Amino acid sequence: MRPRVVITGLGVLACNGIGRAAFWDALKNGRSGIRHIDRFDASELPCQIAGQLWDFNPEDYMKKCVVRNWFRHVHQAIAASRLALEDAHFSNANHKDERIAVAMGTSVGSPNEEYEAHQEAYETRGYRNVGKLTSSKFTGHSATVHVTVDFGFRGPAITIGSGCATGLDVLGWGLTQIRLGRADAALVGATETPIFPMSIATACCLGILSTRNDEPEKAMRPFDQNRDGIVLSEAAVSLVLEREDHAKARGAPVLGEVAGLGAATEGQNPLILDPEGRALARAVGAALQDAGMSVNDVDHIESHGVSLEMYDHSETKAYKRAFGDTVYRIPISAVKSMTGQPYAVAGLIGAAAALLSLNEGVIPPTLNLDHPDPVCDLDYVPKRPRLNDVNAVLVSAMSFGGNHGAAILRRAN
Repeated sequence: MRPRVVITGLGVLACNGIGRAAFWDALKNGRSGIRHIDRFDASELPCQIAGQLWDFNPEDYMKKCVVRNWFRHVHQAIAASRLALEDAHFSNANHKDERIAVAMGTSVGSPNEEYEAHQEAYETRGYRNVGKLTSSKFTGHSATVHVTVDFGFRGPAITIGSGCATGLDVLGWGLTQIRLGRADAALVGATETPIFPMSIATACCLGILSTRNDEPEKAMRPFDQNRDGIVLSEAAVSLVLEREDHAKARGAPVLGEVAGLGAATEGQNPLILDPEGRALARAVGAALQDAGMSVNDVDHIESHGVSLEMYDHSETKAYKRAFGDTVYRIPISAVKSMTGQPYAVAGLIGAAAALLSLNEGVIPPTLNLDHPDPVCDLDYVPKRPRLNDVNAVLVSAMSFGGNHGAAILRRAN
């Protein structure tokens, strides 16, 4: 029999709340963190809004030399991990360092203004004037490296970058390490920092960003027929996973069980999703099978809900395909209406919201769902939170190229 795996710690950095309590307060009260960009002059861009980590000070979580020498995605990964480990009371867990696995994910890394400064140094003064650590600084793997070094974990470690499915992929990797007996605990997380000029500019060129600059908090409109695109955000989320028997033995707080994971790929087009949602439906089915559950056991869905028509339609069709008529009784919410789209962190933002719903008995609203898209005719919990007894939540993540993931989180015994 494979061991049950539970989540004992949660660390969240989101534009609408730093830390578990602030994040949950924002979600249940329908508070968005999207505002006008102040990190650089965005006045010449069609989209001038984003979800920055407005109140994040890296020096609150790590040494000044780490802040000075490394890029922002590393800062965020360390901070979210520290919050998760503190939440789990992990210093009292007595796990051997060699039995703790680490997985961090990112898609963008930090090719930000500091990288551009080093590029300018190369172009104007030659390669000898480029910072020696530059190549290590902007790579996504530097987040994983620093988390293992900062906390002294010596088990298996990996960096994953699979677009918006990254968060659920790192969760699945950590789950597998524990199930296979390679680790007794795992720290898994994702970090993303896409708020820099080239990132916003390229997304504007692709035509996927909202231009609702006069109403930033109303710009993310998943499943609404008046949506006009996504809003990018930065974020980081980390989770502590442990064998259930170990967690109970030490009296750890248990937020929920990772009951099942599923993944599937469309294999059709790098940019255009299958309008029928077949791959996501397969991922949902695989997650249910992994958990030993049926469609009738799911009480809530934390959707990908990214505020693009193609994605919203495909996702809605996927739920209908996976659940049949049962889906019409399941409340579904899209917290990205409040947090924006943080790429690699998308699935873990959903997982964080799902865990808090499990523990609080409240389903967060889908903000700005004023005029539901007729194609998206499911119960997307518009505008206001809902009191609801929740025992099992499906979390979905959809990535470009049709790379999709699903996770089942349920209340622990």
